[in-house]
Amino acid sequence: MAWDDALPWAFLLFIAPFALSIRSIVADRRLKAQIEVLAGKIGMLDHRIFRLDEQVRALTGETAAPPPAPVEAPVSPAAEPAAAEPPAVGMPPPEPEPQPAMAAAPPPAAARKPFEQRLAENWLVWLGGVTLALGGAFLVKLSIDYGLLTPPVRVLLAVLLGVGLCAASAWVSRREAMEDAAAGGPSYVPQALAAAGSAIVFAAIYAGYQLYDLIGGTTAFLLLAATAGSAVALALRQGIYVAALGLAGAFAVPALVASETPQAVPLFLYLAFVTGGMLAVLRHRAWWWLGPPTLFGAFAWVLIWLDAQPRQPASAVVGGYILLQLGLFAAFRRGVPRVGFLAGAIDAPPIRVLIRTAFGLFAFAAFVLAHVADFDPPSLAAAYAAAALLLVFGYRDRDLDDVIATAAVLIAAVLASWRLPLLSDQDVFTAQLRLPPALWDFSLACAGAALLLGGGGFVAQRGAPRPGRWAALSVIASALVLVIAYWRLHSYGIDIAWTAIALALAGLSLAAAARVAKRRDGTPERETALGAYAVGVLGGTILAACFALGNAWLTVAIALHLPVLGWIEGRLDLKVLRPVALAIAGIVLVRLAFNPYLPDYPIGPTPIFNWLLYGYGLPALAFIIATRQFGSRADDLLVHVLEAGSALFVALLLTFELRHALYGRIDAPLADFGKDALSPLLWLGLSGFALWLGERRARPVLRWCGIILFGLATVQVVLWQVLVKNPLLSASPVGKTMVFDLLSLAYLLPAAQYAALAVLRLGPPTLRLAGKILAAGLAFIWVTLEVRHAFHGDDIGVSLFGRNFGDAEWYGYSAVWLVFAAIALAVGLLRRDEWLRRVSLGGIGLVVAKVFLSDMAELEGVLRALSFLGLGAALVGIGYAYRRLRPLQEG
Repeated sequence: MAWDDALPWAFLLFIAPFALSIRSIVADRRLKAQIEVLAGKIGMLDHRIFRLDEQVRALTGETAAPPPAPVEAPVSPAAEPAAAEPPAVGMPPPEPEPQPAMAAAPPPAAARKPFEQRLAENWLVWLGGVTLALGGAFLVKLSIDYGLLTPPVRVLLAVLLGVGLCAASAWVSRREAMEDAAAGGPSYVPQALAAAGSAIVFAAIYAGYQLYDLIGGTTAFLLLAATAGSAVALALRQGIYVAALGLAGAFAVPALVASETPQAVPLFLYLAFVTGGMLAVLRHRAWWWLGPPTLFGAFAWVLIWLDAQPRQPASAVVGGYILLQLGLFAAFRRGVPRVGFLAGAIDAPPIRVLIRTAFGLFAFAAFVLAHVADFDPPSLAAAYAAAALLLVFGYRDRDLDDVIATAAVLIAAVLASWRLPLLSDQDVFTAQLRLPPALWDFSLACAGAALLLGGGGFVAQRGAPRPGRWAALSVIASALVLVIAYWRLHSYGIDIAWTAIALALAGLSLAAAARVAKRRDGTPERETALGAYAVGVLGGTILAACFALGNAWLTVAIALHLPVLGWIEGRLDLKVLRPVALAIAGIVLVRLAFNPYLPDYPIGPTPIFNWLLYGYGLPALAFIIATRQFGSRADDLLVHVLEAGSALFVALLLTFELRHALYGRIDAPLADFGKDALSPLLWLGLSGFALWLGERRARPVLRWCGIILFGLATVQVVLWQVLVKNPLLSASPVGKTMVFDLLSLAYLLPAAQYAALAVLRLGPPTLRLAGKILAAGLAFIWVTLEVRHAFHGDDIGVSLFGRNFGDAEWYGYSAVWLVFAAIALAVGLLRRDEWLRRVSLGGIGLVVAKVFLSDMAELEGVLRALSFLGLGAALVGIGYAYRRLRPLQEG
């Protein structure tokens, strides 16, 4: 390896300190300016208090005390008023001059250096430090190119140069210590010299190991580590940039010094020592922004080692290192009690983020270790110990107790991804009699996880500051572990009384709820804990239902929990149960309304008394009862969802029962004109009831349910019964008996329902108007088709386009339409319905046009005369009736 190849590595050692220096200089100048501004304000306030004290003493005749010394920064002369002389004896004291509102004092001149001063004292200093380091590197390269010095001499001179620069930094630091205040800020010359010297020593030792083979790997490792440690120690006197350089070098040492037989123990001991030392320095000097690089270096080496040593990961050593790192970061947050400069907890916002991130990363490292080590005992012990450490930390640290979720996720991820063996059919049969070692280990691990998370959460909630979180952990984690165990072991045909275990879990939650209820004091956290265990009882029974019942009955069992939740919420006043009930209601709605496997459920051949009556009737009843229970205490989203679910399940129950009775199945497509006409009649009836009940009780959800049912019925009536399956177009048989036929079922009865909705004024005005239009249109279609039915019998669509209309039939249309329009006009007059009157008059006009334009040409003889006579008489009668009924309309 040539020096030209090593030069970029040496150069990189200065890029990070130089970049970090830029950021720190800006931050340092801002902080110093703010401090000096505050000092100026304090001095000004102190002076004003002294003036006020002078005036008070003058009033009382006391001698004024000498003014106190200014605090830290003196008040500028412009801001300091002249001292007022005390008033003469016997003279009234002068009125105090009004003081203007105190504005923020401008920062001292020293806080705002000119650009050229910043350039000379800050940027050029650091650029000079980088130049010194590069100059040393170029000097060594020059000696190599010309063969001036031997390799040992080159390395020795480079080390001496670096040590000399570090010594110079200490000398400059002592000399300029007393000049910093007068110069308007600290000097960055010592930091630049120390950083350059440390980098030169580091590069010289690495060159002696890698380029010249002057020292062995162990010696190089120790020397480089000592150099990095010295840089960190030097940073305590010189500044954060030297610490950043030492941090980068310390974590880079294991990568720079390679070994043919890497050993885990010295590597991770060294990394633990580096991390602990850096965290101590960072905590002592409050260099929080160096925390993430420290965490990254400590965590990255775990992944690097596991990737490089997948067959021999040394899981015991790596697991111990993970636990030690968790302990170090916990101590970084909580402090070390008997060490003075490390005592006490720190609560800066960056620290919370750093600690949460550290715990999450090392929990992930424990998960990866378990997979790489193939779930051997040391790796599993490390994962469980890490979870226990997180639980202990969360118990002691109230502000970061959410890390208990990280512990639960770690254990759940390990159990869910556990590599279980693939067994043959014979082995599976044997496993049902006696568990193989692999499955037995997994079962014990599940039991241990339930004990650690569930039992630990229950024990901790008794004394934790926020017991609600611990109770939720014990409930959720126990149920999750049981679900994972069932999921992984059930595929082997292993039945270990899953239902009994779920019921036992519900019993334990009930006992825990009883214990918490005895200590109930009304605080939100205690109420949350009680609600969590109440949910745990329901969760255990739901899991028991899942294990014991099939898909057809599972949703029913889940829905029956809603009235129970409503009763518990009412008796114990646990508001936390309402979101749980909302989630359960959502699950039931999805499973019963959007389940694609529902047609495959065994419904049974008997109409009405089949599974539909229980599968939808019981959930509908449960939703109705829960609506009354929860709605009596609050009107929120839960009540709206329960109302909508009640209406939906009732509609689905009646619709599916109807389809099952007609076709023997619930997913039969639309095919029969008469049978399919029953569904809109059902929906319109339900729509009217929902609209009436919604307006009576002022329930907008029920009104919307009625509007949706109205629209659904209208779509089928218009698109299917009027356009697609119209007997005129599809030649569908309509029956042999007039009026009592399929035409009345498909058109007359829906028209009557639409008219009833309009007459009873149900729904919004737009819906009532649509009801009027549909009622009139369907009634007109019905009377027209009944006339054709009278002349053509069962099949009214035969030869429709062949114009096989007889004169009597064509005359009959005019007569029936005229009577229909006259009746509509009379109804409009009696009900004072202007819209109906105008529509009926328009219909009469159409009949008149038909008679004059069509009947005159088509009819002959007596029929033509009768057509005109009948029309004339009808028009005269309509006019007479309108004149007689108009006073009623005007009144």
